[in-house]
Amino acid sequence: MSNRHEPRDAFVSQLEDRLRAELDRQRLAPPAPGWMPRSKLGLALATAAVVVVSMAVGGGVVAAAYESQQNELRDMLVGTYEQQAAIARQRLALVRQQLQVAEGRAAAGLAGPAAVGDARVKVSEAEAALRVIELDLAEVRATGREPMATVSAPLVSGRDFVLERWQVEMSVPAAALELATRHVQAAQRRFEVGLANTLDVEAASTRQIELEFAIQLIQEKIRIRQAFLRGGMNATVADLRVLEAETVQQRTALARRIEFARRQMDDLRIRAEIGTASPLEIPEAEVRLQELQLALTKANYELALIRRQLGK
Repeated sequence: MSNRHEPRDAFVSQLEDRLRAELDRQRLAPPAPGWMPRSKLGLALATAAVVVVSMAVGGGVVAAAYESQQNELRDMLVGTYEQQAAIARQRLALVRQQLQVAEGRAAAGLAGPAAVGDARVKVSEAEAALRVIELDLAEVRATGREPMATVSAPLVSGRDFVLERWQVEMSVPAAALELATRHVQAAQRRFEVGLANTLDVEAASTRQIELEFAIQLIQEKIRIRQAFLRGGMNATVADLRVLEAETVQQRTALARRIEFARRQMDDLRIRAEIGTASPLEIPEAEVRLQELQLALTKANYELALIRRQLGK
């Protein structure tokens, strides 16, 4: 009789069979790859590394797509300004031809110097317009965005496109001022010989004064720009200063136009009474005067708001 603490022969035989089968399974199983971590910690670290690498690759793909999109937008913007420049060149060529025609007619005695002067002003305007577009195009190529025209715009690689544009724009009223001065002189000569009245002289003088104001406005904007770049004022104050200067210039011009419109209306009433003007012209002059007065009221309101923000 066997001892009850000793294993039975059947149990020992089954245990041997199980051990033998397990050894055979491990011997026949394919070996784990060399890069596969042997421990759970190694496996976790490897998984984290794969995630980080995947994120980096994904971020690079997103960055490349964004850069491609930005380049596409820049090319579209550059193309738009190149087309504008091409149109501006065509217009400049056209007004130059018109100037040549005017000069030829004047030389032949078929046109006066005023026609030549007007044609020259149009050439100056077209030249300035082309130059401004070329500056815009240069800024777009350098930045990949729309040009910035505000007084607080940053420099672009040390270049001040804002100042350059204003200097070009100032050439337009400067050229027109020379012609307006000649018109005033001509109106005064006609008045002296009885071929013009005081309103003719005043109309020419009003145009001359408005052009002088326009030049002074650009000069003031340039001064504010330079003060901003030196650190003399922050961006908000600089922008408000420009708005203030523009509104003051607008208000001054409107006040002069209102005074001139009143004189014109009085003159119309007198001429309507003696039959040299149509009475229907009077209501039209009254409406024009009311429009100017309303514009002046609006300018005064806007100037008050701007100065309030400036603490004045």
